[in-house]
Amino acid sequence: MPPFATCDRWVAERSKRHGGEFFGDAEMNATVTIDDHVESWMNRKVHSVHRDASVRDVLEIMAKEVIASVPVVGEKGEVVGIVTLGDLARVVLSTEQVLDSDFPHYEDCFWAVDLFQRRLGSDPVLNVMSENVTCVRPDQSMREAALIMIRDRIRHLAVVDERGLVGMLAAIDFVRLIAKV
Repeated sequence: MPPFATCDRWVAERSKRHGGEFFGDAEMNATVTIDDHVESWMNRKVHSVHRDASVRDVLEIMAKEVIASVPVVGEKGEVVGIVTLGDLARVVLSTEQVLDSDFPHYEDCFWAVDLFQRRLGSDPVLNVMSENVTCVRPDQSMREAALIMIRDRIRHLAVVDERGLVGMLAAIDFVRLIAKV
């Protein structure tokens, strides 16, 4: 099997899952630069949850769509938070710390399993989401978006306009951009 066969299959599968456009709108551009607008590279297929969703709802979306962040929206569609894999990792670590410090012999207890299932299942998404969501506009440049991500040490940006959430921009989108330059 050629060394890139696995990558080619991954690109084909990812492209199929995201509407057949692995490189987005910018693929059609004659020239690609870091000054392209965010709207050319953002993912328009946003998978979000309402603020009353459960952590399990977020986990199911992440697993099904193979994504690392899910924005949380309010009644009017406004972005009120975001759940990332990092947020979920913190939940797991904090739960483990509680069990280790308060109950050193939790391995034998059914309630320990219940605690994990509740924190990563039926608990409300509001308990795990990050409330400070960094956003960009579709007309901002990819350079500006990259500088924001570096400054804030984040991997995901919500893209919003006057209508609300219109897309998501992730670190992988910069990899796609570099691959096209």
